[in-house]
Amino acid sequence: MDKRILDRVNNIVDGLEPELKKLALDIHDNPELGLEEFKACQWQVDLLTKYGFQVETNYCGIPTAYRATYKGAKVGPRIGMLGEYDALPGLGHACGHNLICTMAVGSGIAMREFADEFGGEIVVIGTPAEETAGAKVEMSKKGAFDDLDVAMMSHPAYADCDSLNTNAIKCFQVEFFGRAAHAAAFPEDGINALDAMIQLFSGVGLLRQQVKDGSRIHGVILDGGKAPNIIPDYTKALFYARAPRFAYAMEISERIYDIARGAALATGCRVEINDAEEDFKDTCSNRYLSDLMADNMETYLGHKFLRSGGIAIAGSSDLGDVSYCCPAIQTTTGLSAPGDETVYKPHTPEFAVRTGTEQAVKNCMDFVKGFTITAIQLMTEPKHLEAIREEFSHINDPKASKGFVSPL
Repeated sequence: MDKRILDRVNNIVDGLEPELKKLALDIHDNPELGLEEFKACQWQVDLLTKYGFQVETNYCGIPTAYRATYKGAKVGPRIGMLGEYDALPGLGHACGHNLICTMAVGSGIAMREFADEFGGEIVVIGTPAEETAGAKVEMSKKGAFDDLDVAMMSHPAYADCDSLNTNAIKCFQVEFFGRAAHAAAFPEDGINALDAMIQLFSGVGLLRQQVKDGSRIHGVILDGGKAPNIIPDYTKALFYARAPRFAYAMEISERIYDIARGAALATGCRVEINDAEEDFKDTCSNRYLSDLMADNMETYLGHKFLRSGGIAIAGSSDLGDVSYCCPAIQTTTGLSAPGDETVYKPHTPEFAVRTGTEQAVKNCMDFVKGFTITAIQLMTEPKHLEAIREEFSHINDPKASKGFVSPL
């Protein structure tokens, strides 16, 4: 890329850094839970409006979601940047979402003048409640991402990495209904809903031996009875089934449903199985776009990226649903100084401290530059968009299976 363009990118982002740093730290110091991120949402909207974006609030009927659009002077690709900004109960920003939205807003603002010069439309979309409701799922259903040529974001982690694929997750609850009785005096009159639940968990434990590598089954009993001397007439459990592809997560779930029905038959209980929380599709990162971004970060900004090779990590993300709507990536942004290889994990107090440090903000500014450079390439070199679209056209290929590695 022409050095004059690179110098312009550096100057633009360096000039934005004080405002972006304030945004990141204000959100960090005022953590809000999912669907309650009113301050975080407003601060982003205010900054984007200041820089000429047309902002739609209450986007998709979600009070803390927004869509901000800047149409360049010339026609070109529609480039999406996605932000998250919800915090964790009791931990604050221990997943670094204050930095995700800062990178999205900063990148969107930095891309404006290049959209005017080369042609393009910049769209920053605020997506709430990733930790809970997974708003991107509902937003995907409503077509929020269908018109984007690409959607990009980056998640804080202990190291820089290309876009990680994630497992799909299917969420459901199982309830058993029996009949209460005195456990000592008249146990024969009871129908034990806890016996059915124990059989269900035993069956799930055996099922784990027969599922594909990379799959996971998690279950917890939410209601197991009230007192030892009362035959439980009601029990309830919540299950997650995860797999590298959503179709297989559904297959695992169906097998658990059968185990639950068998447990009900064996104990004389009635069983009800219902969807619980939002299901997340597997993330199909666009490998071409991911490599383009990673290469730019290494070539122009001196970062060293881990390369995942497209295999799936154990966790799940609502970006998965977005990745079936348009070509999408979610890189990771390391928060430590260069050369510091300390491994630290999200959803911990230590991680929350790191997401409010000077070094974390500095690293994020480099990613704002990297996303901007990538956007310029999409605007000026048609071959990149052609390759991205070609890969996306095969996203539903059933042969495109994924492997498994432990998460960062």
